[in-house]
This record gives sequence, structure tokens and C-alpha cells, in this order.
Amino acid sequence: MPRFSRADIYRRQYKAIVVIFAVCFALVSIVTLVNTIAAGQPSESRANPAAAPTSAKARVMTIPETPANAPALSNLPRGVELTEGESLGIDVSSHQKTINWGDVADAGVSFAYIKATEGSGYTDPNFAANWKGAWQAGITPGAYHYFTLCSPGAQQARDFLQVAPPDSGALPPALDLEFDGACEKRPEAEHANAEVEAFVNAVEKAWGRKLVVYSSKEWRQHYDLPHADGRPDWLFSEHQRPDQEDWAVWQLRFDGAVEGSSTKVDIDVIRPKHLKGE
Repeated sequence: MPRFSRADIYRRQYKAIVVIFAVCFALVSIVTLVNTIAAGQPSESRANPAAAPTSAKARVMTIPETPANAPALSNLPRGVELTEGESLGIDVSSHQKTINWGDVADAGVSFAYIKATEGSGYTDPNFAANWKGAWQAGITPGAYHYFTLCSPGAQQARDFLQVAPPDSGALPPALDLEFDGACEKRPEAEHANAEVEAFVNAVEKAWGRKLVVYSSKEWRQHYDLPHADGRPDWLFSEHQRPDQEDWAVWQLRFDGAVEGSSTKVDIDVIRPKHLKGE
């Protein structure tokens, strides 16, 4: 009579095969791990951007170069070309309605200043969609606030920061000082400038960056513009470059045409080296 039955032999053979397979699998896994470490490759959770998204405070601001054949360059004044370090962009609000940011990017637009708030208690209804759309299209966004003299500057700053919190990858916030709009108050200069200063101080403290300041000719004539001292200037000049040499943003027209926007749009040129970081 045999020591082991045929069934016992089959069971022993099956167990041996399973053990051999397990050992081989373990060896392959160890070799793969060693090769991965030697090559300096991150694990899957780190290699996958979706698994570890970059926070808004950790991003680094970069503004894409405008391609030399960008269709949007047709908005430049006759005889004017971008120089080294300059990029073409737009500034928008809900007035532009729904924007196809992919088409805007394809037109060669590199950055966009987007209206976030006006006065206190008003958020541009298209801000969130425009902000997200610009980022997804590879366009560097920046938020701007339309200041009014009908509410305290500190209150306006709180509203703005709730809508546009600090984002180190974005353009520095911009302050728009004009008389166009619903507010008709014209307080004396000392009071008006104090309210603007309150807004500027609060936003710059939160963002850790200097605000870009834009103002209409009428505002400058009425109140002067002490807030522009030491801060990046956003200037308007329709037919030629601004006379001021150290401008950071140049708005060159209000009636530009860019694929992706069904309405006319403001056209701008930016010089990042003049966007003071501190």
C-alpha cells in the first residue's frame, strides 16, 4: 500500500506551486520597488496631480509669453509690437457675459484681470466662473475691485478678500478708482483718500503684495492719486505706449475684439518685472 494517496500527492503538488508563485511575485515586487527608488521616481500618490493639488498660497505666478502670431495682437495700435518680457491680456467683468476661455487662450491672451467686487455688498456674478475658466485655459488671472465712496474702505476690503482670497499664483490684486457707477458721493479729498488707504492697507496685508492701481483722469484731477506712489501703475493710452516709463499694466483700448468673447473687451499689456512683489 503506497504511503500517500494520489489525492495527497496532488494536494502537495498544488501547495508547492502556490508557494513558488508567491515567492516569485514577492521577488518581482522587491525588484520593482528598488528600481523605482533608484530612479528617484515618486510614488503614485505623489505623481498624480489630482492626489496632491497645489494650494493657492503655494503657487508661483507665471505669465505665458504671447505667441508672435497670436490673433489677439491685431488689437495693438498700428506700428506697436510687444517687446521682450511683455504679454498681451484682457480685463473683463459680467459685461462680457459668458466667456469661452479656451478660445481666448487660443487667440493668444496670456493674462486676464477679472472684476471681483464693487463697493460693498456686490460681487460680480461671473467672477467665480471667469476665475476658474481662466486658470483651466492656462491664462494667469488677477482680481480687481471697483472702489466706491458710498461705503467704508475697510468694509470693501473685507468683501473683496472673501471673494478673492490670497493666491500667490495669480496677478497681484488691482484697485479701480473711477467715478462711473452707481455711487454719486464726492466727499472731500482727505476723507476719500483715507477710505482708499484703508482698503489698500487691508488687502496688501492679506495678500503680502503691492496692489496695482488704476484710475480715471477725472479721479486723479479731483482727488490726486497718492496711493499710486510706490505701487505698480495701470495706465491708459489709446494710440501709443504710456509716457511714464515704469508702468506695469497698459490698457490700450476699450473696444478690443478677442475670440471667445461675444462683446467688445478691454485690451492690456503687462510687464511682470514692474509688478512689485513687496
